Amino acid sequence: MKYLFIDESGDHNLLANKIDPDFPLFVLTGISIDKNIYQQLRKDWFTLKTKMFGSREVLFHTLEMVRPQKAKDKRLYLLTDPVFRHHFYDAVNKLLQKYEFSVIAFAINKPGFSKLFPQHPPDPYFLSFSYIIGEYVTQLRKRETGSIIAEKRNPQLDKQFLLSWRLTSQSHVGIVTNKELKHHRIIKPELLPKSWNYTGLELADMISYRLSRSIMKKANKPEGNEVDINIINKNLKLGALPAF
Repeated sequence: MKYLFIDESGDHNLLANKIDPDFPLFVLTGISIDKNIYQQLRKDWFTLKTKMFGSREVLFHTLEMVRPQKAKDKRLYLLTDPVFRHHFYDAVNKLLQKYEFSVIAFAINKPGFSKLFPQHPPDPYFLSFSYIIGEYVTQLRKRETGSIIAEKRNPQLDKQFLLSWRLTSQSHVGIVTNKELKHHRIIKPELLPKSWNYTGLELADMISYRLSRSIMKKANKPEGNEVDINIINKNLKLGALPAF
């Protein structure tokens, strides 16, 4: 079995007055990983958490980790210390280098996307998802099963997403046919909330944010302050609209 963990960076709002000029992207990121590899990575992830923060029950959420002084979990305040932060990201990068996984992402430049589709634009989330699942299925071996886990957004958006899945999966999702979905026993995505216990979603969150910064050509932070973009790039399959 191969898992696909999905999370996003940015939001899918296309209204001109709602687009943040400092973050005009919507990036959906999937982490494709063999079940056995994931189980071992998850053990090491918990060990890292316990060693660095004293407990494995610490939620790694990028928006709080880059602003640890505002984090709800006070244990993340440790990241305000430059020395601790360096040790933390060094440990994360060494851990990720140990394991084989793929990063599949789709980036949408929202201002450009809005110009391409001035009226009735396709849903950025489902469009991106369709690309990701297409690439994911190509990675599955002939008789390998697949399981898709995505992070919950809000009840309305989750309902819309699952409705789109139900309607389209009867024939195809992107380039993936209903026959292929059945062959790999992919029923429907499982939507889960943020939790310290869902390592794959934490990883998708961290990588999606780091990838977004790279796509926007923001300068790399000093070593030891973020996930190493080289680890992401060597495993990356990226689609974009409009093309970057």
